[in-house]
Amino acid sequence: MGSSDSKIGSHVGIQKCVALLIPILIGGCDFAYPEVVVVNRTNEHILIKSVSFNGCVWDQVLAFEDTTSVGSCLPGEDRVHFQKFDVEAYCQEQAEDGTLDGVCPCEPDTDSDPDGSIDPGLINEEPNWFNYQTVSIKRVDYGDFHLFEITTEDMEQDFSVPGPYGH
Repeated sequence: MGSSDSKIGSHVGIQKCVALLIPILIGGCDFAYPEVVVVNRTNEHILIKSVSFNGCVWDQVLAFEDTTSVGSCLPGEDRVHFQKFDVEAYCQEQAEDGTLDGVCPCEPDTDSDPDGSIDPGLINEEPNWFNYQTVSIKRVDYGDFHLFEITTEDMEQDFSVPGPYGH
């Protein structure tokens, strides 16, 4: 009776060990994925949003010097994709169109619509966020941590996604 009890006891011990090991192995896969943070290093008047890279999507707006949270991404290479909004250009366009009360174009002698010929249907008061991506391709591997900077020198329009397209 003693030898069969020890066999049952060792079998139960192995089952417990396997039961503890499986969640650790499954959970350990998440820790191995590359971790990525993206920072907006463009200009003080440029906002970026909807940043994505290799399966990570950050649904937030980043002002100058803001960063995303840490995201676990898929290994491999990709460009950082995002939407860009140039606040300064938008305000200038709105001032030229006369849609912002109390704001005029920077040139003091300029009347935004001297003869009243601007068609109100052509004025777009809704800001457009344009699709961009980094020029450089980023590579991440299992266990990596990367801080990707979005700069004006390393961005181009992203025509791989639907528009709008513009400046």
